[in-house]
Amino acid sequence: MKALTGFVLPALSGGLLALSFPKPDISVLAWVGLVPLLYSIRDKKPRRAFLEGLAAGFVFYLATVYWVVNTMYNYGGLDIPVSLLLLVGLSGYLALYFGAFAWLVNVTAGVYPRVAVITAPVFWTALELARNYLLSGFPWNLLGYSQHGNLPLIQFADITGIYGVSALVVMVNAAAAELKVLYRDRGKARPVMFAGPAAAALVLLAAVFYGNYRLSHPPHPAGLMKVALVQGNIEQFHKWDPAFQYEVFNTYKDLTMAAAAQGPDLVVWPETATPFLFGDAIMWPELSRLARDSRMWLMTGSPTADALKGGGYLEHNSAYLVSPDGRTAGRYDKVHLVPFGEYVPLKPLLPFVSRMVTSIGDFGAGTEYAVMRAGKAGFGTAICFEVIFPELVRRFALNGADFMASITNDAWFGRSSAPYQHFNMSVFRAVENRRALIRVANTGITGIILPSGEVKAKTGIFTRETLAGEIPLVRETTFYTRYGDLFAYACAVAGALLLAGALIRRK
Repeated sequence: MKALTGFVLPALSGGLLALSFPKPDISVLAWVGLVPLLYSIRDKKPRRAFLEGLAAGFVFYLATVYWVVNTMYNYGGLDIPVSLLLLVGLSGYLALYFGAFAWLVNVTAGVYPRVAVITAPVFWTALELARNYLLSGFPWNLLGYSQHGNLPLIQFADITGIYGVSALVVMVNAAAAELKVLYRDRGKARPVMFAGPAAAALVLLAAVFYGNYRLSHPPHPAGLMKVALVQGNIEQFHKWDPAFQYEVFNTYKDLTMAAAAQGPDLVVWPETATPFLFGDAIMWPELSRLARDSRMWLMTGSPTADALKGGGYLEHNSAYLVSPDGRTAGRYDKVHLVPFGEYVPLKPLLPFVSRMVTSIGDFGAGTEYAVMRAGKAGFGTAICFEVIFPELVRRFALNGADFMASITNDAWFGRSSAPYQHFNMSVFRAVENRRALIRVANTGITGIILPSGEVKAKTGIFTRETLAGEIPLVRETTFYTRYGDLFAYACAVAGALLLAGALIRRK
């Protein structure tokens, strides 16, 4: 029983951090959420610290990616027990990062006492960077995303990316845990022991000062563009049913013609909005005619099937731009596919998941970060899952995009927290690159995000509507756009040196 009660504080950390994300999205809890874990693992053996970190992470991910069960059961064709097993497996894997964090902080604490305000954010950042790449990458709900609505605080993401915001949150947590220890041992406390918390407070103040400066000095736009975003709210099981093909297309057509009255330059439909393959002999001319009749640029998500030299076809999840004269003016093929959703890694070794892919899709990956041009403006397009990868979206800005578009089909998530989590991550892609980002979803959330991360307008979920607005075209490049995740890689190197030094000294 005593062994189990020892996991109360780690579980509390997992719960507090989960509450800082949608929903309920109580972002302030992220600033203290790690304190119970950090306090609990002090003076513990490394193995015990790892287990407590694992427990905190397991609670956190069970509470924040629970929507996986809905996706796998309703759209993946899997039974509830199997779907629950997948949730447990995914949560367990992701919890390993929490466990590794607790182990690293614990191992180095004895060698570098009173500097957890440095070691904790360094190790946390290195592990978030690893999660972005390992096993195809799943950087969902990085800690910094909890601060999506705190605009003055997150502006320095144009230097460090999302990882810097995560590091700052962890630094404050470590400082708070240190203050808790100092209060407990107040009879032995010395002024020098407050150096760590004082340093964390100064860094926090500097971040807010920089953020207020950036908000009062926005990038100078090279022009403006009027956009209309069409949220069709098409039932997932109707999208590819031939009986509903004309109904789906006419839904988008009617919404587009209604939006034309507001005079947008560009109309955007969501991921796989067209219920037919690109080039369909009957339906594609209808789309071309719609662009000509409305005299607008039109971008839509559409699956494609390219013939292979040896026979057969390779399908892509693509975005197409159609010009006002009805011609195809640009194409982007999704580069980063969803494992087990759009393709099966190691497919010969995992035959039991082929059923899931049959239900969702089986695509090939694109190879170019194509910037499409609609008149005077160039833009990059992140399709669905791609928007959660900072480095990927940065490539478009580096290639000359004046703004970003993200098209998605979040119907897979149902009425869960996932659409809100997914939307909030887009805020940081705008801030990192100082580019407006327009997000168009089949069932929501559709929105317009300014370069500051301010959400200018957004829809609800499972509504059928059109969102119109004006966005700035920005051509200045940020430090993050030019140099990428330099901060995160520096943390990874620093973390490796700290760990090596600690292990040598412990021996």
